[in-house]
Formats: sequence, structure tokens, C-alpha cells
Amino acid sequence: MRRAAISWLPTVAALAAPAAAWPAEPAAPAFPPCAEARDGAPPDPRCGEPLDGRAPPPDADGLGVPRAVLWVPRAASRAVLWPVVEGGELVEHHRLIGWMTALLTTDDKLVGVRPELQYTTGFLPAGGLRLFYRRLPGAGSELEGRFLTAGPGILIGELGWRAPAWAGISLRGTFTRRDDFLFGGIGAASQAELEAAGHGLARYDADLWSAELRWSRALPAQLAAGLHGDVQRRDYGAGAVRGGPSIAELYGLPAGECAAAGLPAPCVSPALVPGFSRGLRVAHAGAGLALDTRGHERDGAGVSVLGDATLAEGLAGDPSRHVLLTGEVTGSMGWIDRVLILRARAAALQRLGSAPIPFDELVAPAGARGMRGFGDGRFRGESGIVATAEYRYFIASMLDAALFTDVGTVAGPRFSGLRWDRWFPSFGVGFRGFRPKGPHWEAQPRTGVQIAYAPDDGWRAMLSLAPF
Repeated sequence: MRRAAISWLPTVAALAAPAAAWPAEPAAPAFPPCAEARDGAPPDPRCGEPLDGRAPPPDADGLGVPRAVLWVPRAASRAVLWPVVEGGELVEHHRLIGWMTALLTTDDKLVGVRPELQYTTGFLPAGGLRLFYRRLPGAGSELEGRFLTAGPGILIGELGWRAPAWAGISLRGTFTRRDDFLFGGIGAASQAELEAAGHGLARYDADLWSAELRWSRALPAQLAAGLHGDVQRRDYGAGAVRGGPSIAELYGLPAGECAAAGLPAPCVSPALVPGFSRGLRVAHAGAGLALDTRGHERDGAGVSVLGDATLAEGLAGDPSRHVLLTGEVTGSMGWIDRVLILRARAAALQRLGSAPIPFDELVAPAGARGMRGFGDGRFRGESGIVATAEYRYFIASMLDAALFTDVGTVAGPRFSGLRWDRWFPSFGVGFRGFRPKGPHWEAQPRTGVQIAYAPDDGWRAMLSLAPF
């Protein structure tokens, strides 16, 4: 016991020694040279740099007026989207997307399967799977397949191949069968005017086949060029439809006139719905050029201009022959975590033969990518215009909210008959979800929910769910 007690003496003596006798601590690293160039260096909070890598916010004086103007709609959208925001935070906190990705993807992340769901008010929801295979030679090459269904009346299949990124080539084949396609007449008529004329919003069924080849290439001076071509077959019917009255009921001919035209009753009027009875066999070939000066970050600013010309030529006895000209201008004003987007898109068809342009080839600006307060197929014409203003702002690394308004219309050839009292507005809120891969400002949108209201058509909800 004496020997053990003595063994502790050096330790006790060391603790009782003055601090000057303790071993010197290593010198603290020098403060980083924040004033010097730090290209490529990770963010350092001691230099006032945020960990997400973004620049510090600009002077508040420059944003006071826009923030004050947009405070009320922004507060309203936050209240409407509160469940979405809370759900997004729950998903992030528990890393649910990461767990699901790991379960449905191989260890090398080159082969996987993903769930998808699509729904729009007035149409049946469709759910299914997307599969991808990226073990092909060449960086960026991929095989992808998709299948969605809502029963035998709704079948959507797609198979695509993308060449290595340096080639810029992609090939895609699709098949779509639906019994709830929408037709709302040709021209800019309100629902009240359609009903007064004995027409209205009608439904039809169709089988659509398509094979498409595309090539694109980035050019100097922020330009990009593209070529595209496809072959399509479309067969239409007016029998067993869902979602509303049949197109033959609202746009049909009497039985006697159907027999005289050699069509089985009930039939659809060729004057009201050109090309419906014979279907469509057509090939398209087109080219486009784009100038894009916008930043590629999530809230980047700049301007983009796009132009495209597409020639359509009928096949297998189809007399269709026309050209479609499309132009789009987009301007983005970005701030930290928010961006205001202004977009205008116009398209016009020109007949190159004596045959009328088939109804399904007409400019159709309604839907989730245009006039969002109206269903796909609600408006059709030989020309059309859509203008959009959208304010997006950051909510979470996986979520953006948006306030938007769209206004659009259709007209005759070369915008003839365009009238100011025939513009149809819609307003809405929504959010976009992102894949949690890399910095949030570089993430690509995969999921979206939008709620829109149009005075002429009421409320609509649009959902596209592909969470990872």
C-alpha cells in the first residue's frame, strides 16, 4: 500500500503545479485570409460565408418595395400551403426520401425504380412506375421506361434511350390510351357561349402512338440548337367515355347524315371536329434555336428567347400538310431565395394544302404548362397566346412555393379574329419539390402541386408526384 500511494505523488504534484509549468497548448490556427481570393475553397462561417454557398443578401433598401408589395399574397400562400410545408419538414427531418432511394436503387446508383402519380381535376388519376438503367457505355447514357394506369381505360407507356451527353441524341416511343380526353370546341368561346350554341365540354377516347428522335447541341454565345422528328398514329372514338358527355352527343351529326357520309352512327361532324373520323397519320420534322442568358441556379435571373418551326406531313393517305411556328420569351428577376418570372408564348399554324388542319394538331394552350386554370383540350385554334407571371420563393431545400397568374386565348390563322374580350385569365398557388441531390439551388424539380382558379371554369388541382 505504501508503494501504491507513492506512485500517485507525481500526478498530484503535477495538478498542484502552477499553470506556467503545464505543457504549452498548440497555437490556434491563424484566421483565414478572408480578403484574399478563395475560389474553390469551402465556405467558412468565420469569413461571413453561409454554409449553403450562396452570396450574402443584397442591401435591404433595394428590396423593400418588392417585399412590401408581395407580403400579402406571400402570407396567404404560406397559410394555404402550411400542411405542405410541415410535411416537407417532416420528410427532411426523418430522411424518408433517402431511405426510399436506398431501398429502390442499386448500390452503384445506376439502376433503380421510382413510383409516380399524376392527377388533374376532371381527369382520372394515373399511377405507376419509372425504371432507369444507366450502366450503358458513355457518360450520360440511359435507358428509361415508364408505365402508368388507372384501369383498362387509362394506359400510358413510354420507353426512351439517351445517348452519351456529348452526342445530344435521344429516342423515345410512347403509347397512350385514355377514355377521358377533353374537347371544348374550336375558337375562343366561353362555356356559356358553347352551351348557348348547343355544344359544351365533351369527352372522347383515343389511342396515340408516337416515335420521336431528338438532337440538341450547346453553341457559343449561350446559344443552343435542336432538331426533332417524329411519326405518329392517332385513332379516336366516341363510345365508352368518362368524365362528361360524349363528343358525338354535343358535336355529332344526325343518323341520316352519318349514313350519307359513310360513317357509322353516332358520328362526329367533320366541320366541327376536323380529322376525328379518319384519325391521324402524320410525320413531323422541325428545328429550333434558343438564346438563354439566365442563371442556372434555383433563383437565377436573365432572359431566354426560343424559336421553333415544325413541318407536318400526312402519311398513308392522310391529307394533312401544315407548318407550326412557335416563339417564347422568358425573363427572370432573381433575388436571394425568390424569383419573379415573366413568360410569353405564341404559336401559329399555316396550312400548306387544301385539307383542314386536324383538330388534334391545332394550338392548344390550356393545361398545366399554359393556361393552368383550364383542362388540356379546353381551347383549340390555328393560333394562340399565353402570358404568365409567377413569383417563386424558397421554403426548404426540397421545396419552393409559387404564386402565379396566366392569361391566354386562341384565334384564327395568323392571329386573325384576336379580340381583347376573349382573353381568359386564371390565378393560383402551388409548390415544386426537388430531388435532394447536391446543393439545393442546383436541384431539379420532380414533384409539383398547383391549385388554380379560372372565372370561366372554377377551381382545378394539378398533381405530379415523383418524389425521388
